Amino acid sequence: MDYRQTALWQDVLEIPAALRATLAADHGADRVAGLLGAPDVRRVVVTGNGAAYYVALGLWLASLDAGSAGGPELTAVPAGLVARGRFAWRSGDRLLAISSSGEFRDVIEAVAHGAPQPYAAVTATAGSTLGTGAGARALQTVLHQRAVTHTQALCGGIVLALLAWAEASADAALAELARSAPEVAESAIEAASAAAGEVADTPLPRAAIAFAGGAAWPAALETALLLKEVARVPCEGVETREGATSAMFGLGPEDLVLSIPTAGDELLAETEAACATSGARVLRLRGAEAVDGRLGLVAALPAGCALAADLALRAGHDPDQPAWTEAYYRVARGPSAAAP
Repeated sequence: MDYRQTALWQDVLEIPAALRATLAADHGADRVAGLLGAPDVRRVVVTGNGAAYYVALGLWLASLDAGSAGGPELTAVPAGLVARGRFAWRSGDRLLAISSSGEFRDVIEAVAHGAPQPYAAVTATAGSTLGTGAGARALQTVLHQRAVTHTQALCGGIVLALLAWAEASADAALAELARSAPEVAESAIEAASAAAGEVADTPLPRAAIAFAGGAAWPAALETALLLKEVARVPCEGVETREGATSAMFGLGPEDLVLSIPTAGDELLAETEAACATSGARVLRLRGAEAVDGRLGLVAALPAGCALAADLALRAGHDPDQPAWTEAYYRVARGPSAAAP
């Protein structure tokens, strides 16, 4: 069995169709934009966990672009920090919750214990706790989720978040970029498939780092998460400059360095060279070349999934139903929760 036969890769192959279905539907990003951009909103606090938090970070980084300067202040905060009433909400705050299931425990606790009302949500599950309670929601289309790892939901999440923010901040260029995501995903899948030989030639690493520049930094975090959750390889995801400094300190000949070459990352080659001095294998992930970093999560995902699934299979792990699945869902959704 190779990675192209896994349920994870079958999910990846449907990403372009899932994104087109999302964009063609009455997805609600405009209603989320109305809530975020209301006259009384001074700050948007966007939160999620794991891959959903990387969507939140991606949105925050996009909000720093000059074209999005018309919206309110936006900040990304991990879900654990807004849970249980510990977050210092301010007058004029608005919560944007990112959760494909709509049932993530920490975000639900934030809503129940002090988060300003109404809140907005980006989710794949209309009838979920967060989906039904939101004042406005943007709904992703997920055609299938065969594997535990989120692929279609992750891509739909960043696209809808960017669309909502583009409208709230009157950034037409960002909206156009978000709508190009299906084509970006198609190109990324083709590039990842063409690089199957590189994947097969990658030795099983002791540990790894992944790096990407600027607004693409969340793509490095997601790539690192894929190696951890699918292949069980310890991996750190960092911004490019950190890759050339602190992240490379522990590298050795048994390790792997993954570089994500999105548009405008002038420090990429320098960071690759610095990491190579350790003797670690340096591999550029295919599919993100020249892509705007704000769509880095979409562009890097196919190659990251292919590599993680291949390493998992060669190490004897199940890339579709990892051993940690039940334990994760008990923590993420409560002690009585079972994996979907």
